[in-house]
Amino acid sequence: MRFREDEMPFSYELFFALYIVSMIVGIFAGLLMFVGWKDLFWRKALESARYNVLYVALVVGLPLLMLIEHIFRDPGESTREVIYTNWIFSISGNAIRILQDRLDYQLLVDFFILVYVWVFTYIIYFTPVLLLAKNDRATLRRYAIALMFNYAVLLPFYIFFPVSVTGFYADSGITPFLYVNTNWGRMVTSVDPLDNDFPSAHVSLILTGLLVLLAAGQDYRRYSYFLAAATVGITFSVLYLGVHWLADVFGGFLLAVGAVLFSGSERIQMAFDRYVRKITRKLTEKKEGRAV
Repeated sequence: MRFREDEMPFSYELFFALYIVSMIVGIFAGLLMFVGWKDLFWRKALESARYNVLYVALVVGLPLLMLIEHIFRDPGESTREVIYTNWIFSISGNAIRILQDRLDYQLLVDFFILVYVWVFTYIIYFTPVLLLAKNDRATLRRYAIALMFNYAVLLPFYIFFPVSVTGFYADSGITPFLYVNTNWGRMVTSVDPLDNDFPSAHVSLILTGLLVLLAAGQDYRRYSYFLAAATVGITFSVLYLGVHWLADVFGGFLLAVGAVLFSGSERIQMAFDRYVRKITRKLTEKKEGRAV
């Protein structure tokens, strides 16, 4: 039995407010767990945020591009969406439908919706906070460049190569667990056009974070364990909940590897950093000039 909106225990507005509060509380709890109260130096973290303001803006702002990319869509998209989805379906087959048939349990559905929506968003915003708290400028720079590479690839695919989510493709036989009329589904569909499927951004962004922090060394060992578990959970959830095709997941893996390799080049990092520092100096100089 799936919840309908009128069966939910509280309103969507209250649900969304609790979601935001839980995210904020989760970030503070994560800092205590992965940094420790004794090692949290707020002044140093604020100085790091000021120094890396443009990198932080990139990491936080890039996901918002997904909210406006529909502006660049052309009127012939619906025809192309059918063609491309048919093609992806012919590659992926019906393995996901078999998975759903064998694991159709409400508790499991609810758990993986939480993983897909809450854990994914939490990691996207907690990771830069963690890097600022540790004042790790080199890793933050690499992480921001890797994310930029991800979005530079994802957005053209989503605009020019629209692929429908598996749960809304009639021939797939897949149940749209995520999009059934619940507060979680309402929140997702309010920002998701349901045809941003190939490659999987959920998979590519989480795996990118994991690979960047693994390369950063032992300081992030515990958080890397968490990211590894989250990567497995998110990869399973995008398939099980009726969101992504197997080809989308494979594309997400390739994109993450490409982003990490690209961001690992010292020449690229230094070239990018020169522009960032130049812009940051101009921003801070103007701010200081107004204060005077």
